[in-house]
Amino acid sequence: MESLRRNMKYIDLSVIGVLILLAVYACMAINATTRGNHNPLIPSHVMSKQIMWEIVGMIALIGGMLFDYRLLRRVHWWVYGISMVLLVAVFAFPAVQGAHSWIRLHSLSIQPSELAKLALIIWLASYMANVEESEVPDYRLRKQWIILPIFLVPFALTYKEPALGQALVMIAIVLTMYTVFARRAQFLMIMGFVVVIVGACILATTIYTQQTLGLIQNVLIKHHLLKAYQSYRILTWLNPSFSQDQYGYNIHMTQTAIGSGQLFGEGYGKGVLTSGGWVPNQWTDYIFSAIGEEFGFVGSAILVLLFLLLCYRLIRIAQTTIDPFGMYMAVGVVGMFSFQVFENIGADMYLSPSTGITLPFISYGGTSLAIDYLAVGLILSVGLRRRKIRFQTIEHKGRSL
Repeated sequence: MESLRRNMKYIDLSVIGVLILLAVYACMAINATTRGNHNPLIPSHVMSKQIMWEIVGMIALIGGMLFDYRLLRRVHWWVYGISMVLLVAVFAFPAVQGAHSWIRLHSLSIQPSELAKLALIIWLASYMANVEESEVPDYRLRKQWIILPIFLVPFALTYKEPALGQALVMIAIVLTMYTVFARRAQFLMIMGFVVVIVGACILATTIYTQQTLGLIQNVLIKHHLLKAYQSYRILTWLNPSFSQDQYGYNIHMTQTAIGSGQLFGEGYGKGVLTSGGWVPNQWTDYIFSAIGEEFGFVGSAILVLLFLLLCYRLIRIAQTTIDPFGMYMAVGVVGMFSFQVFENIGADMYLSPSTGITLPFISYGGTSLAIDYLAVGLILSVGLRRRKIRFQTIEHKGRSL
């Protein structure tokens, strides 16, 4: 405990400062999108609940920071197993807006897929650290088969809810962590896979748009490979004018709101589309449009810079620790945040199809906000203990000599 108090001066205050600014952004945006809006889908007392969850999140941040993250390595199977049980249990509860994504206990709602993402990071970090620290590390693919089922179980359960966005985040987590873990040949294979996917998306949206539309309508929708609303989201991404009065209405109004903000925005509380409630689900999935309309390009750019600074500081912690488990945890959390920010903001600007992913620390939510704060707290815990780990390692080497 005494050594922990001495190390408290090594807390990355810039991370805490960024989180406070993101909390201010969140409260302002949620207040702007829900004030005077009588949409029945908006939770009652939405602002008081958001402030309460911000406080809970800060407590989770502090708790995660003070907690010795290395203990998670010993119980990684338990963390993973409990999250899988919750992912299965969610199907015993009634669907909300067509999705079995929440466990509702009176007034409390828990979203197990949020915990499952963190559990996946912890399990992968433990596995990769064990391989790296073994006397003869074996990075051959046939020795890493266990990664596939460990990933596929939460992915399949989350996709079945259906929560396509959360399932895609799990793919991003695995790819990010494995890219750091992989050796040269495996790294090149992953990069090739990413290039093929990105290239296919570019071709689908530029040269082969009509063929892609036909594939979606005649194969994916006809054979029920995707839910109807998921297919329509892809269609509106490929063809912005597709069904603007129905399936494409959300994204059309979102882009209109962002565009109307121009350079400096309409002013807080003065956004016509935001204050009028014209953008559906603006307090959750499309909250960036409120920031774009009321704060303009400048306010939106500052928000993006805050996310970049947060990820940069977490990467610095990963670079400066010599504990592989802590390093891989930090990499996984950065991969999770980076993909969610890109996908959420990208969907609002037609850069990617809408998948229902919330904007970390900004969108209204309880479980997601608490887990995000906890994840950052655990990485700050890595940063707090890196000096102690380095000293112990040097001491151990000295004794062995």
